[in-house]
Amino acid sequence: MQFRNQFHSQQTPIRIIHVGAGAAGLLTAFKAQKYLKNFELVCYEKNTGVGGTWFENRYPGCGCDVPSHSYTFSFEPNADWSGYYAYAEEIHAYMDGFCKKYGLERFICFETTVLGAEWDDGAGEWVVDLMRKDGSRFTDRCNVIVNGSGPLNKWKWPAVPNREAFKGKICHSSAWDPSIDWTDKKVAVIGCGASGIQVTPQLAKGSKSLTLFARTVQWITPPLGLQDIRVPGTEDTPESKAPGTLGKHAYTEAETRAMRIDPAGFLRYRKDVDQILQRWFSVFIRDSAAHDEAIKAMTAIIRQRFGEKNKELADAFIPDFGPGCRRNTPGEGFIEALIQDHVSTVREEIQTFTETGLATADGRKFDFDIIVCATGFDVAYTPHFPVKGLGGKTMKEEWAKKPRIYMTVATPGFPNFFHIGGPTGNWGSGCVLASHEVQADYAIQACLKISTERLHSVMPKADPTEQYMEFTAGWHAAHSCWGEDCKSWYKNGGRADGEVMLWCGSMLHMMKTLKSPRWEDYEIRRRDGERGEGNMWAFLGAFGRTELEMAAEKGVDVDLSPFLRNGDKNWDLELESNILVAK
Repeated sequence: MQFRNQFHSQQTPIRIIHVGAGAAGLLTAFKAQKYLKNFELVCYEKNTGVGGTWFENRYPGCGCDVPSHSYTFSFEPNADWSGYYAYAEEIHAYMDGFCKKYGLERFICFETTVLGAEWDDGAGEWVVDLMRKDGSRFTDRCNVIVNGSGPLNKWKWPAVPNREAFKGKICHSSAWDPSIDWTDKKVAVIGCGASGIQVTPQLAKGSKSLTLFARTVQWITPPLGLQDIRVPGTEDTPESKAPGTLGKHAYTEAETRAMRIDPAGFLRYRKDVDQILQRWFSVFIRDSAAHDEAIKAMTAIIRQRFGEKNKELADAFIPDFGPGCRRNTPGEGFIEALIQDHVSTVREEIQTFTETGLATADGRKFDFDIIVCATGFDVAYTPHFPVKGLGGKTMKEEWAKKPRIYMTVATPGFPNFFHIGGPTGNWGSGCVLASHEVQADYAIQACLKISTERLHSVMPKADPTEQYMEFTAGWHAAHSCWGEDCKSWYKNGGRADGEVMLWCGSMLHMMKTLKSPRWEDYEIRRRDGERGEGNMWAFLGAFGRTELEMAAEKGVDVDLSPFLRNGDKNWDLELESNILVAK
């Protein structure tokens, strides 16, 4: 038998390509840099900067509906958030600062678009087709692809004919033109999703008139900031303020200072803020007491905000499905904007664009100077670029009827291909950054296994995948609000009867499941043959020792007895954990 001249689990070279440099790409780069020792990584990003959705979306009022101290990377708190909720520009600055702080730019190739990927089974590599900004094309190869581009990657115009006929100014909220001045202009907003709800109050300020075209609605929820959570150390001072909604609660200098100087207190505050999100999940369980109580409470608040004289309009904005079936939106100032004298709401379907504006199906015509299309994205759970796996099968073909995915992270027939923010992911509850992190950790654990065991590939088996999809569909049909009768991008095809593409439980439920890969659910192929170095235990190496012991022999001061400890605490034999620091 031949043996590898190495210590136990010595990492061998691995090359990784990540699609995108949004939150998923930054997390993957950070985790790779932390856990992998013999790797190459490149994040191909189509934009000129990092941040993904927060780089692209800059429309007036664009912000996050998750409290800012939850919407951070779990290990990277930010005491300098300006308020309880943050706007897009500030979130992008946080992402950009994170990238620079940890030197992640070296992994990113900007202004480069992934056009396609094809698996070369003989080499055990992906061949990736790419295009630069100037249109020139090239290919790259890697052992592993991590796709973090997400389902909300391509914005779409409304499905209304004759858009080119309109002679005024038109733009999409996700491609906002900062030169637009709506002062004293007649403005239309098409769409009543999250972006429509956020942009409407801003455009109502200063415009001559604003007309919102809202065919569908979702629950306008009480902002989570209404809970009385105080920053530790400032609770009893006049400088502390009860939390307010998006744009309403700006942290005082005293609060910011307390968060900076008291890390333990700051962590308690972050946990208090985040646990509101976790406790909210019971509202999404259909027919539960919390679900029913939420409908009553939110209905009452909506009616109160519209006022008695706007009862008919209030009725139009109370959905006939439970909260969460479509994404809930706090909507700070939205209802208050709709009841202003110069603002009107149209529920009829838009039939066509005209030279001067829009015409609806009931025969009415509207003239506008500016039309803002807040019509969301062309939701595609299939990657936005063609992916060809084993046997030449494409992911688009395999997912023609519905995505076929294992535990939201991998797909049978597509070796060494991992998803972050893919189908059946955590889009409906908690903070997506926390679940993204667990998925990034999962992908890096796979990379580590491939590297240390010198594997050709890992790929989920068909049966565990089918059983997971069956369980997820059944759970939503039986228990979740997302299985109710509503059109939503949470569902396959956006149809009311589409299969729900969310995780089968809470964010914590998902994180517990993905914390450690179940390798028994995977087909694992070694890079060499079935004998010699192909022996499945070859990673144990010829040296018969660990990296820790090899370092000690070279004179590094390490702890060779980490298993001896006071109390049954966790321990490991990794070199990084056991280097002794002189006191």
